[in-house]
Amino acid sequence: MAAEQGMTYIKLLNQAIALYMEERYQEAIDLLNRHGRKVNGNMAQIYNFQYAMTARGGQPNLAMAILQEAVDEGYWYSPDYLRSDDDLEPLRRLDAFDEVVETCARREEEARRNAAPCLRVISEKGGAMVVALHGDQESNAISEPYWRPAADAGSIVALAQSSTESFSDAYVWDDSGKGAAELELHLSSLRERFGVPPERTVLAGFSAGCSVILQAVLDRQADAATLLLVAPWLPQLEEWAPRLEVLKGTKVRIVVGDRDEDCLEGSKRLASLLASLGVDHHLRVIEGMGHDYPDDLRDDITAVLSGP
Repeated sequence: MAAEQGMTYIKLLNQAIALYMEERYQEAIDLLNRHGRKVNGNMAQIYNFQYAMTARGGQPNLAMAILQEAVDEGYWYSPDYLRSDDDLEPLRRLDAFDEVVETCARREEEARRNAAPCLRVISEKGGAMVVALHGDQESNAISEPYWRPAADAGSIVALAQSSTESFSDAYVWDDSGKGAAELELHLSSLRERFGVPPERTVLAGFSAGCSVILQAVLDRQADAATLLLVAPWLPQLEEWAPRLEVLKGTKVRIVVGDRDEDCLEGSKRLASLLASLGVDHHLRVIEGMGHDYPDDLRDDITAVLSGP
């Protein structure tokens, strides 16, 4: 199928969600089965989609077997989610379900005890530095391929991963203030290590990672010459609007798809607010793209690294 060419983890999830919304559960399951182990992503999430859609499609015993397989593989899911999600209601009547929940509860508790922000430096040489934040329920491992062009361009590149894990290897920025504090610590350590000043620093993010970046900059916990915001999820934008003048002197590049139902309007609103304040910014709306990274993100990275 043409739509499946160049399949990535994020594209796979987006396509599966679209089929789910149309109640085409078996088609979504078939899609996940074809590509789930071929893409660079979080297998725990693939399993999650598989068992949830199988349950929704009326096969609770098969769904339970898939969930059990995921747990046997070492993955865990939030017990609160397992006990409350509507899709999983048929599974909660099965004998094996409670044991799975108990196993997940133990693993979640261990994850909470070991929780810590993670900084991964993938390129140590360059005149500029790019610090990139993943989206919700993602990780440094998932975001790395998208930001590697910055390393290829000769920049120091560091990936910042949230300390909050919602299920196996799925990290979230559900508290932008906490995320901003973590970003502040990362920037401090990176500048001590590499000596790159704010005027040669790019803060880049995808989805909820963008919200953390803006929170940190507005609270003066982070500073950079340029912000690269890809599919920015900005639920606090109106609250932040009176403080956006802090961005004067900063260049802001916003990239979003015209089919991104969650982030397109917020991106346009941010661009409008920045324009009213005279903040140097550029909004690129990509035809046909949903909530995703653009295939040509390399061009945006080149643009923010090359200056005016």
